[in-house]
Amino acid sequence: MIWFKRNLLFSLSLLVVLGLFGYGCFYLYSKWEESSEIQKKVEETDANLKKIFDAKDVFPSATNIAVLRQQEADLKSFLGEAAKTKIRVEFDARISPSGFKTLLDNSLAELNKDAEHARIAVAQRDFTFSAIKPLVSFPEGSVTLLAEQLAELKVICSILFRSEVSSLDNIRRVAVCRTDIDAAGSSDYHTLPGRTNELTGDITSYYLVTFQSFSESLASVLENVQKSPYGLSVRLLSVLPGVPAKPGSVAQAIASTPSPAVPFSRAAPVQGGRAAPGQPAAQAAGRRLETLADEKSFRVAVMLELSKPGASSK
Repeated sequence: MIWFKRNLLFSLSLLVVLGLFGYGCFYLYSKWEESSEIQKKVEETDANLKKIFDAKDVFPSATNIAVLRQQEADLKSFLGEAAKTKIRVEFDARISPSGFKTLLDNSLAELNKDAEHARIAVAQRDFTFSAIKPLVSFPEGSVTLLAEQLAELKVICSILFRSEVSSLDNIRRVAVCRTDIDAAGSSDYHTLPGRTNELTGDITSYYLVTFQSFSESLASVLENVQKSPYGLSVRLLSVLPGVPAKPGSVAQAIASTPSPAVPFSRAAPVQGGRAAPGQPAAQAAGRRLETLADEKSFRVAVMLELSKPGASSK
C-alpha cells in the first residue's frame, strides 16, 4: 500500500494500460467473430456461384454470347445509319452580332412576306423574337444560339406555309439568353428544357405551335414533318374545334379577300350534275346546287421535337 502511494502516477498509468489492453482484446475478439461470419457468407456465395457456372442449362453458352455480340454490333450499326437520316439545320455559327441583326430583320420580313403570299394570318409578326428585334447589342454568347433558333423556326414556318394552314396563332421557343429570360412571361417562350441522348449524343429541343387548319392541311403538316430531313417529329398533338376569326382581325381580312377562281372549295356549292356533251352551258348552270362539304376548321396545338446531331455524333 505504501508502494502504491509512493508510485501513484505509475500505478494509475499501469491501470489505464491494462484497461486499454482488455478493451483491445475484446474489440479484437468481436471483430474476429464478425470476420468469421463474413468469411462464411463469402464461402456460401462462392459455392452458389460455382453451382451456376457448373449448370450448363443456366449459364450462357458460347453461342448465346456470340449472338449477343452480333446484336450489339447490329444496334450500333443501326444507330449510325439512323444518324445519317437527319441533318442539322444549316446556320452561320460564326455570325457577328451586326450580321445577326441584319439576318433577323431580313428573315422576319421574308417570313411575313411568305405568310401574306400564302394567305395565312400570322398573330406573331416577330415570330418569337419580339424581345430580341429591338436590340442593337446582344448578350454575350447568345448570337449563335439565337441564329440557330431562327434557322429552325424558318424550317417550321416553311412547313406550315407549304401545308396551307388557315392561320398561325402562336409559336413558342425556349429562352436562350438573358433578354429571353427577362421576357419569359410573354407568349414567345415555353419552359421545356432540351435534353441530350447519352447513347447517340443527339440534342433535342422543343417548339410549341398553335395554328388553325382544315383536316387536309393538318394531314399535310404531319406528312411534311415526317418527311423533314432535320429530325423533326410530333411529340404531342391536340385538336380542338376552331375559333372563328373576330371582325376586323387579320385572319378575317385575309379570309374576306377575294381568292382566285378554283373549281371546288370546302364550303362552296357544287353542281349536282354536269352538262352533257353538246348541252348549253346556261342550261347546265340552271341545275340545282348542292353543298358536298362544309368542314369547320380545327384549332391545332402541337409540340414539335427537333433532334439534331451533337458533337459526339459528327
